[in-house]
Amino acid sequence: LEPTLVLGGMDTRGSEEEWMRMQMPVSTSANGGGKKKKKKKNKKKDTAGGLREGSHTDAVMSLSWNTVHQQVLASGSADGTVKLWDCTHSTSGKKGDYIRPSATLTHHTDKVQSLAWHPSEGTLLATGGYDRRVCLADARSTDSQSVKTAKLLADCEAIAWDPHNQQYLTVASEDGVVQCWDVRKFGGDPVWSMIAHEYGGVSDMSYNAHVPG
Repeated sequence: LEPTLVLGGMDTRGSEEEWMRMQMPVSTSANGGGKKKKKKKNKKKDTAGGLREGSHTDAVMSLSWNTVHQQVLASGSADGTVKLWDCTHSTSGKKGDYIRPSATLTHHTDKVQSLAWHPSEGTLLATGGYDRRVCLADARSTDSQSVKTAKLLADCEAIAWDPHNQQYLTVASEDGVVQCWDVRKFGGDPVWSMIAHEYGGVSDMSYNAHVPG
């Protein structure tokens, strides 16, 4: 299978052909007497220019498609940034076409573990990270000062919007606690909180889209 889109990342064009050449058996000459050739020292692999411009510099830990602006994808990374990608706008480079981010958000100070677009407000993005914060960012602005923040007692592991009450943002953390905030009063006390798992963190969660409660 071939990808239809490339969003930043390492340029790996030609790597499969290089691997195949490495698997080819080395032929011995007729007068070589069966002697093995000396192995050459492994040279440092050429990254062919390294990362594409605008790429994350560490692992991508979370993705979220915008349900209102359906061509927009948000990505959260271990490099502490959130990037927004418009998948209809590609850039022509020396090594082929790829997508560059349309914006980079830097309001987190540690790995961005989870993010989720609001189901009906197309510019509202919720993010959570290992800096023990969950944030509400306006995608129209890259100013970190405009981001609203709520503090957690442990690292954020998962985020989910309540599809039946879209003002509610639910957050799961590494200490096994699940909390829900009303984003109209974000930053204060949560609407409710519960210990979902006593002996371990909550790694993920999901609302039933058909059954409220």
